[in-house]
Formats: sequence, structure tokens, C-alpha cells
Amino acid sequence: MKAELLAQCEKAIDKSITDALGGYNSPLMEAVRSAISEHQNQLQELANESVAELVNSDEFKQAMKLEMKRKLAKVLISQYGGQIEKTVGQLKSNPTSRAKITMAIDGVMDDLINQGDSKNE
Repeated sequence: MKAELLAQCEKAIDKSITDALGGYNSPLMEAVRSAISEHQNQLQELANESVAELVNSDEFKQAMKLEMKRKLAKVLISQYGGQIEKTVGQLKSNPTSRAKITMAIDGVMDDLINQGDSKNE
């Protein structure tokens, strides 16, 4: 019985500490806010440096260009999708036409993706 009572007391103490330090009105939360506020300018400088390094890196520029091209290709395809589907539907029964269409789409995608790469050289 003593062991069970002790275990319940430990649980109550643990919950009390957790609630006091992790709750909405926790004094610890205010302490952290205050510490961050005191170092706001330094944190802002670090954030600016980090963003500047990322934006100015060649890796980021290449990734951004590639993603923009992919998004543009998706938008263009979705806008003209109905017409493309209609034409493809008409030619679907012919294996030669189907192969040519596939090669044409691959060529358009390659051109869109590689177009920016040749401009950077």
C-alpha cells in the first residue's frame, strides 16, 4: 500500500511540474520569450545571413529554375490538356502515332528543362 501511495505521489508531482513548466501560463515560456526578445537583432542578422547564403547559392538558383520550369510545364499542359487528350484519343489506336506523341512530349519537357541550363553557360 505504501508503494502504491508513493507511486501516486510521484505521478502527481511529475504532472504538477509538467503543467507548471509546460502549460499556457508557464513562467518558463515567458523566460524563453524574454531571452529571445533580448537577442532579436542577433537572431534577425543570423536569419538574414542564412537566407542570403541560400538565395545566392548556385544550387538554390538551379533548383529554383528547375522547379519553376516544371510548374510552368504542368500549368501549360493542364491548360491545353483537353485539346491534347482529344488529339491523342484520335491517334491512340495507331502505335506509330502513339510513339511519336510520346517522343514529342519528351522533347518538349527536355527543351523546357534544358533551356535555362544553356542560358547559364
